[in-house]
Parts: sequence; C-alpha cells; structure tokens
Amino acid sequence: MTAKGRFLFRTLLGIACLCWISGCAPTHIVMDVESRAAPDFPAPACKRFSFLSPEGEKPLMENLLPLIRGELEKKGLVYDNAKPHILALVKAGTSEQKRQKPVVSRPVPSLQPTPEGATLDMHYVIEGGGFYTVHIRRIRMDIFDAAGYKPGNEFWQGEVSSEGDENISEIAGCLISGLLRDYPAGRGKSRMTLRLSECR
Repeated sequence: MTAKGRFLFRTLLGIACLCWISGCAPTHIVMDVESRAAPDFPAPACKRFSFLSPEGEKPLMENLLPLIRGELEKKGLVYDNAKPHILALVKAGTSEQKRQKPVVSRPVPSLQPTPEGATLDMHYVIEGGGFYTVHIRRIRMDIFDAAGYKPGNEFWQGEVSSEGDENISEIAGCLISGLLRDYPAGRGKSRMTLRLSECR
C-alpha cells in the first residue's frame, strides 16, 4: 500500500470511528407540514399577539414558546401580553407508532446434485414482516381572535410533524420554521426538508 493509500485508509477509518461514536446524527430533518387559514382572518390588522396556556410538558414549552415568539416577530408581529389582537395555543409532544416491515419473497439459487452432475434450482425465502417503533415529534399551533376566544373558531391552524429518534427540543428550530413557514397563509399539506444548521 502506498503512502497515499495508507493516508486515505486512515482517514476513512477515522471518519467511521467518529460516526460510530456520535451515532451518525442526521444533518437534515424531513417534515410534514399542514396549515389552514379562515377566509375571514384579518391578518394585516392582527399584529399584536400573546399565548394561551400551552399544552405539553413544561420544560419543553419553556423552550418552544420563545422560539415561536421569535419566529412570529421575524414576520412583523409584536408580542403584547396586555392588549393582543390574537392568541396562540401551542401543543407539542412525541408519540410512538408501531409499524410492520413489508413482507418480501427473495429468490435464492442453489445447486442440486443429479446423476449428470448438478442443476441450478431456485427456491424462495420469505423475509420481513417484523414490527418496529417510529417516534413522531409534533407541534401544533392554533390562532384565535383575542376578543372572542372560542375553540372551533380558529383564525389559523398549523401543524408540523417529523419522524426520528432525536429529542423534540433538539430539532425545535427546524420544526417551528416549518410550522410557521406559510403563516398567515394556509396552504394545506406539504413536505419540506431543512438542514439542521439552518435552524439553530
């Protein structure tokens, strides 16, 4: 092996070791996003906002609400807990879902002895069918008229979800960017991918 070859081998070995130690953390987050806006949502006139009591674990919400506030302020809104035009209700958490792997039939060739020598025979092996667990991180936000808050009468609704093993707090920046990407518009369902480096 040449010196250049040894260097390349050691470099690749080092990368493999780092990957094994760190668990090869993902660099991208794939999200399913959905948003809907009421036809009578007077978004241009609703610049001041505040939050209703959030629904979720307290430590998680203490992390999410400042991020959501910052994202809304980037869009020109102003946080005003005294005289808000709109109120935001945030719900967040992680759930588990059991899924079944697809069942596949894989051909396996084998040689079978015959008086003349051997013939190629083909038989099939059934694989898959086992179950695995998927972790789904989800954030939902409903926007209400502060003058008449009433469940079922939302000005705007948005939800984002993503599958993976990372804690929701670790990818909160990406999830919130996806959640509020279209606000105050409601564009229905879509899928988007962001680099983790874009959301920190």
